[in-house]
Amino acid sequence: MRGVFSAPAAPVSVGDQKWRDRSLSSIQRAQRLVLQTHMDALQSPARYRRAPLSSRLSNSIRLETLDPIRPKSTGTTLYSLGVGGPFPSPALRDQSAEVSISLAGKYMRGVREVEGWLRREAGKVTQEATKLQHQRERLEKLLWSFRKALLVNQQSTDGRKCRPATTETGRDGADLLLSHERKGLNKLKQKMDIILKDTLTQEQALAHCSRQLLDCALERSSVIELLPQLGSPSKNVHTSSSSPLSMKPDSAGPYTPECKEVLESSAAELQKSQQLRESIKQLMCDAIIKQKNLHYSANEGLLKKIAETVNLQHHLTLSSAATKQAINRKQRQMQSASYSHGRVLGPVSSEDLFCREKLDRPVMQVYGRHQSWLLPESNLLTQGNVTLKQHLESAEKAVEELQVARLHLDEDTYLKRAAASVDSSVVRLRRRLVRPKILQVTNT
Repeated sequence: MRGVFSAPAAPVSVGDQKWRDRSLSSIQRAQRLVLQTHMDALQSPARYRRAPLSSRLSNSIRLETLDPIRPKSTGTTLYSLGVGGPFPSPALRDQSAEVSISLAGKYMRGVREVEGWLRREAGKVTQEATKLQHQRERLEKLLWSFRKALLVNQQSTDGRKCRPATTETGRDGADLLLSHERKGLNKLKQKMDIILKDTLTQEQALAHCSRQLLDCALERSSVIELLPQLGSPSKNVHTSSSSPLSMKPDSAGPYTPECKEVLESSAAELQKSQQLRESIKQLMCDAIIKQKNLHYSANEGLLKKIAETVNLQHHLTLSSAATKQAINRKQRQMQSASYSHGRVLGPVSSEDLFCREKLDRPVMQVYGRHQSWLLPESNLLTQGNVTLKQHLESAEKAVEELQVARLHLDEDTYLKRAAASVDSSVVRLRRRLVRPKILQVTNT
């Protein structure tokens, strides 16, 4: 029987060492990639259905090379990395949706708060624009009163030119007061015109701010359609939230730099408008007081001129009456002197002379027989005739002068009466058409 020879035992490692090392290094590299893949799998719902590469290696390789570097299980590895389990939660989609909804809701509520502040600020701007508009209307009414006062002043000046004589149409204190009133009203009108232009400019600025605020609020409100309106800050004015001006603007947040710029510009315009309204109210009060003073000063000047004219008219009337009385008295004296002159002249015919009046009566004839002084009868009659004649002539001249003076007095009286009537009509016109006291500035 042939004996059976047994084969020699195989060595523990038949392959080359380098050959084995190359394979082992490849395995280690693959193991690291597998671990990294398990870490990435936590964020994904996918699950591994194949065993890791190390589970398919031979027992000898795993015992010799992989055990020192590979953990016992994938779950242990993930737990050591701070993960509670090897796979993501089954409710990851719901949790992700809740996170998104929470972030979106917080952003929407912030946007709604900013939108509420923008709309309330737009309401404040609109309210301020309404107040400024009312102030502008009062300013226009005051300007209208200035124009009317200037027209009345021109009518007063033209009316005083209708006085009936050059002596009454000369410039006096009343004309100077009317000229001063016209200059003062022109200055006030120019100042109010400038203020009116500033008011119109400010109204346009407020309207522009309101449009910007509403546009910004509309842009912000485009993401709050799904939020309920109940409890919205835009609906409730008394909100406990702080002002957006204290917030830090963020281009990706609810309060953007554009919103901050619009709110700051609107706040500046509101403050400027309030200051403008206060200055307009003060200037209007001062202008009304000055207009009253100018109006009353001109009226007082006209009234004083009327009083002076009436006083002179009374004195002229008294002087005219005294002149008339003097004329009558002088005429009576002339009548007496004329009668005396006629008596001195005697009758027209010598036949009408009495015997005692004749110069050839017996006494005269007897006295004339001697050469002596002549009797003074004839000389006295001649002197008396001449004296009476001169007196009559001077009396006639005095009467004529008195009559001329009386005519001048009567004419001056008529002119004074007409001038006083014209000035009185001017005062009535001014009192009827100009009433500065009815203009009032309300405290708004």
